[in-house]
Amino acid sequence: MELELDTRKRIYEQIKESPGIHFRELERRLKLVVGSLQYHLQYLEKKNMIVASNDGDYVRYFAIDKNLNKKEKKILSLLRRSGCRHILIQLLNNPDLNNKDLSLAVGLSPSTISWNLNKLVEAGVIERKKTGRISNFTIIDPTKVAELLICYKESFLDTLVDGFIEMWEFKSSK
Repeated sequence: MELELDTRKRIYEQIKESPGIHFRELERRLKLVVGSLQYHLQYLEKKNMIVASNDGDYVRYFAIDKNLNKKEKKILSLLRRSGCRHILIQLLNNPDLNNKDLSLAVGLSPSTISWNLNKLVEAGVIERKKTGRISNFTIIDPTKVAELLICYKESFLDTLVDGFIEMWEFKSSK
């Protein structure tokens, strides 16, 4: 059996619970040394239990048995970035915000917001609507983003996610 070793099992379970997690986050959460983590990740990949996906900045890991499609993996990869996650939560609660509004709401500089917005637009998760010199942003599939946030809420370790879920579930029950 591939998961005989406790360390390997812990790695696999962490990836299964936190799809889209990257190497350094696995290292931090599991308190493993780099070499050991690399070895076990390579083994799990070779046995087709996990798949590694490069999002341009990070290599992210997904359990094969999770049945996530390409779009869901992309959204989860972006949700793993706190800036993107906070922007998406704001846009779920208040669609059609501009860069300045998002910067004030999220508490990040306009340039950091712009960088994250560009990542989200390039990935096809949000769309930009220009009116003169102002761009407003909306999520293309807000239900899917909300579902992924709710489904994997424990893996984000973020109180903002918890607050969003309470509000989303309250809105849905009305």
